[in-house]
Amino acid sequence: MPLQTLPLWVQLGAFFLAMNAGMINVLGLVTILHQSVSHMTGNVSMLAMALLHWQPEQIVYLGLVVLCYVIGSCYSGIILGNSHFSLGRRYGFPLSLVAFFILLCWFLLPYFPRYALLWACVAMGVQNAMFSHYKGTIIRTTHLSGVLTDLGLALGYRLRGLEVDRRRIILHLAILFGFFIGGLVASLIYPYLKLDSFLIPALLSWTLSAVYWVIYFRYRRIQE
Repeated sequence: MPLQTLPLWVQLGAFFLAMNAGMINVLGLVTILHQSVSHMTGNVSMLAMALLHWQPEQIVYLGLVVLCYVIGSCYSGIILGNSHFSLGRRYGFPLSLVAFFILLCWFLLPYFPRYALLWACVAMGVQNAMFSHYKGTIIRTTHLSGVLTDLGLALGYRLRGLEVDRRRIILHLAILFGFFIGGLVASLIYPYLKLDSFLIPALLSWTLSAVYWVIYFRYRRIQE
């Protein structure tokens, strides 16, 4: 289904959510453990390697990383009940949860760095599962494999002489550049703020939650 009616605030929301994930992932990578937290493909591969070489501590930890991501997605499922984006759903709740879990990660990192990052995995699971479809488009804001695949497909269709949905491409580019810029921001601020850098994505998540509640209540008033 085409995205001719895709609102600007949806595009901006996808951009800032991807930016949030880009910051969190870089911060996970630059801490002591160099742990990816916003996508699980590499972690599952590392889990398989750890199992083959029988590294029990690594097996347990990587298993918890994957499990925490799933638990975060489960929270979104319980709160929202549907992965298709709809303005009438209360996305402010899971966004606040994302901020809360990032704060927990920040608070625990100086004491339990290995397991504090698990809360960041939960946060990313919550965010990625908030909405995964919008008018036939699959939306993922914490990793880029699907985004790059869809952009490559669009390029192939265009080279074949077929029409492509420009709004769909814009949405995917917003996610791509948002994730990239988030990584740049985290890389720039970490040398100065160190672990306090986690407060930036936490603040961004709470800001997105507050902005969404404003949009949500205005929408409800119009519907009434």
